[in-house]
Amino acid sequence: MDHAAEFAKGVREFNSWRFYDCHETLEDVWLECGGKAISGDERDELADFYQGVIKAAAGMHHVLRGNHGGTMKVLGDVPRLLEAYRPRTLGLDVDRLLADLERVVAEVGALGPDRISEFDRELVPSLVVEPSEAS
Repeated sequence: MDHAAEFAKGVREFNSWRFYDCHETLEDVWLECGGKAISGDERDELADFYQGVIKAAAGMHHVLRGNHGGTMKVLGDVPRLLEAYRPRTLGLDVDRLLADLERVVAEVGALGPDRISEFDRELVPSLVVEPSEAS
């Protein structure tokens, strides 16, 4: 599997608001990186990075579906997974993604379960990638 090509595909899907597709695309990469490895098994150093982006996509899917609890749970785990990959990894502006998701979580939290349908879609983040960078 060409991880770079699949990552680029996942970025395009995320930025087209095809969050479920992005999740599916990157889950295959994550699994190949040892994503479900039992402790002691080898994992690729990017496994948590991919899982963080997957959860960002899944969380945004929940937002747009009006699932308050799912949004808060899934997006709440993203900072833990992506912290080690700041400021950029594979060209992805991780700092910007985390800041954007922080605003999403604040908005969803303020709206609560009864008003999540009022979520300001202008807050939907994009994955900003500088293709010339690979760190």
